[in-house]
Amino acid sequence: MSTVIYTEHLVAAAFTDLLDVDRVGRDDNFLDLGGTSLLAMRLAARLAAARDTDLGIRDLFDHPTVAALAAHLDETTGGATRPALVAGPRPETVPLSPAQQRMWFINQFDTTSPAYNIAVALRLTGTLDLDALRTAVTDVMHRHEALRSRYPFVDETPRQVVVPAAAALPDFAAEPVPDPTEIPHRIERIVSAGFDVATEIPLRIRLLTLSDTEHVLVLVVHHISADGFSMGPLARDVMSAYT
Repeated sequence: MSTVIYTEHLVAAAFTDLLDVDRVGRDDNFLDLGGTSLLAMRLAARLAAARDTDLGIRDLFDHPTVAALAAHLDETTGGATRPALVAGPRPETVPLSPAQQRMWFINQFDTTSPAYNIAVALRLTGTLDLDALRTAVTDVMHRHEALRSRYPFVDETPRQVVVPAAAALPDFAAEPVPDPTEIPHRIERIVSAGFDVATEIPLRIRLLTLSDTEHVLVLVVHHISADGFSMGPLARDVMSAYT
């Protein structure tokens, strides 16, 4: 298979997956098929990773068809690859991003408000190993520092402080819920409790138990450390680690 055909297949596969269509042709237009700015960001990230190069949203809008985008990829990569992503030195004081500064100010104005809580509830069926679930959550928190960061106010400025994974695991036990109709109210109560991001990590976990084989796992994260799109990968990470 030639490089051009291979790249077109790569781009077409990404189009069909992200746009949820059965098939696309080499002259089909990403925007005409329903592509949005958010989907364009995901497409750019996927193709950049696949070809180990840089690709921006502007490139997609300038070359919106399968053939044009494939040709652009082949032309710009030229066999060159991006520098490897490696951890750099961490400064002693880690500042907040502009978006985090806004979230921090709103949170400190009213730490009881749940306005910026993001949540997901997972129904678990079958025998549950609670120790394994705690270990899975610890594993996920070890790999995602944003889930175990506090944002204290030090020297007249908020900063990020990463809590060691061993000390960050939220204390959660199985909470019996004998009446299934109480589940929505329990979830609402868990989600509606506020966070003080200056003093506590922005993650809350509760396990509601209906029976020995029916449970609901509730994960709540403050928006200073996650967004709505993050909750799907977070839930998959926890379940994969548990498995």
